Amino acid sequence: MSQIETIRLILRPFVKTDMEALCFDGKQPSWLQSVAVEMYDIEKPCASYTIQLKSSNTVIGHIFAGKKPELNNELEMGYYIAEKYQNNGYATEAGKAMIWWAFEKAGQDALSAVILPANKASRRVIEKLGFIYGGTKRLTYHVVEHEFDYFRLYHIARFPGPEWSDIRSLYKMYPLEPMGAFFNSRADGYNAVVGTGMYDYEKFGSCFPETDEKIQILNVGCGTGIELEHIWKQAPNAHITCLDLSRGMLDLLEKNHPGDQGRITVVEASYLDWAYPKEAFDIVTSHATMHHFFPEEKTGVYRKILGTLKPNGSYIEGDFILGDDLLAKQYRQRHEAITEGLTEKEKASGDYHVDIPLTLNVQMKLLQEAGFGSVKILADETKFDGSRVILEAKK
Repeated sequence: MSQIETIRLILRPFVKTDMEALCFDGKQPSWLQSVAVEMYDIEKPCASYTIQLKSSNTVIGHIFAGKKPELNNELEMGYYIAEKYQNNGYATEAGKAMIWWAFEKAGQDALSAVILPANKASRRVIEKLGFIYGGTKRLTYHVVEHEFDYFRLYHIARFPGPEWSDIRSLYKMYPLEPMGAFFNSRADGYNAVVGTGMYDYEKFGSCFPETDEKIQILNVGCGTGIELEHIWKQAPNAHITCLDLSRGMLDLLEKNHPGDQGRITVVEASYLDWAYPKEAFDIVTSHATMHHFFPEEKTGVYRKILGTLKPNGSYIEGDFILGDDLLAKQYRQRHEAITEGLTEKEKASGDYHVDIPLTLNVQMKLLQEAGFGSVKILADETKFDGSRVILEAKK
C-alpha cells in the first residue's frame, strides 16, 4: 500500500504512531482506534490512510476501506475529517482517491458505505461520489444497534487516477455511437473479443434441443454468427434466418460460412421494427444483444417474437444479467449520463449503443408479461459484473 497524492492532499499509510496526530481538539474519533489499528489484522484487501494537507503536512483526518463482517464481508469505505477542516471538499477528494485505489489498484468490484441518517453532510459526499442508495441496515455502533443508510458503488467505469471529476462526467467519457455504426466499426475484431470467455457460445448451443428435423430458427441480433456452428451440432438440419442491422457483421457471417449458404438466410434490419412473419419459426433465439434496451422496448420485441413462433415454439435467450438491483440502478444512472442531450424518443429507440442490463427477476417478468406461458433458466454462469444467463420461454 503506497502513498496516494491528490491536488491538495497526501494519503499515506496509517501507522500506529498516527493515533496522537489524529486527536483533534483534544479528542479522537470514537471509532478510529478500532478501525485504524485493526486494519493490520483483517483479511485483505484493506487500506488505512492518514489524510494530510500537501501545503503544510497537517494531519486532517483518516480514510479506510476494509471488509465488514456485518455486511457479509463487503468492502466498506469510511472516512473522518476534523471539524475545523470540514466543508472544504477534502472528504470528496480523499474519497475519490480511495475509490481509485479500491477499483484500479486493488482490483475490487464494489464498495459499500454506511452513514447515520442524521449525518447529512456525509451523505452528500457519498452521493457526489456516485454511490447508490440501497435502503437501511441495522448495525452496532457504540455497543448499541442503530439504523444506518446503506450505499453501494460498483466498478462499471474506469477511474483514470486518484483525481477524477464527478461520476456523470466519468460516464460521459464513453462515446455515444449509433448502434449500427458501433458494430460495423468493430466487426473485424468482434469474434476475438466476445468469443474468448466473455460468453460461452458452446454452452449456449448445447441448450438447443437435439433434433434431425428440418426446423426453422430465427436468430435476432445474430452479429457474426459465432453461435451457428454450436446450434447446428444440436440441430444439423435447421435453417437459420440471421437478422442484424450491421452490414459489417453480416458480411463476416457470410464470409465465415461459405459452405452453409443453403442453411442460412441473411436479413439486414433492426429487430425492433422488422416485419416478423406470423407463426413462421420453431425457435427464436438471441445472444448477447437484449441488454441494449429498456424494459418497455424489450417487452415489445418479446411480443413480436411470441407472434412469430409456431404453436409450442420456444425463445432461447442468452444475455448479460445483473444480480443486484443497486447495480441495475447504477447502470441506469450511467445510461442517463451518456445519453444526456438526446430526446426521450432517441434514448429509447435503440439507435445508440449503450448497455442497460437488468436483473434476472425483471428479465423473466418481462417475458411473462409479453405472454409467454413459461420461463425457465437453462444456464447461469456468474461473472464479476453479473451473470451470463440462458433462458427458455415457451409459447
